[in-house]
Amino acid sequence: MGNSCHKKAHKELIFKGIYKDYDSFYDENKPEIYKTIFELFKGFKDKRKKTLVLYLSAKIKDLEWETTFTFHRDEFIILKRDIMPFFELIEEFELCGEINSFCKDFTN
Repeated sequence: MGNSCHKKAHKELIFKGIYKDYDSFYDENKPEIYKTIFELFKGFKDKRKKTLVLYLSAKIKDLEWETTFTFHRDEFIILKRDIMPFFELIEEFELCGEINSFCKDFTN
């Protein structure tokens, strides 16, 4: 992939730790990843934006791992279906309120 894949990214998360496997990476960093996805979705307030890209990079099992996630304007259901239940589970209710308000504003 090289550097070319993240030049178009609107947000990037580069994790410096070394993780024994993907699950340990994901479990440890899920709060930050999910908060960043929510921040990314706020970019859709700009009506001209149709897609937004998140770039992730980490070292897993001594391998450089990187990926990009492309979110589309009409996929805000991800916030209610995936992101908000996670923050409810860890009792981040203030953030849940922000997500809820954003979704209401976005659909109106």
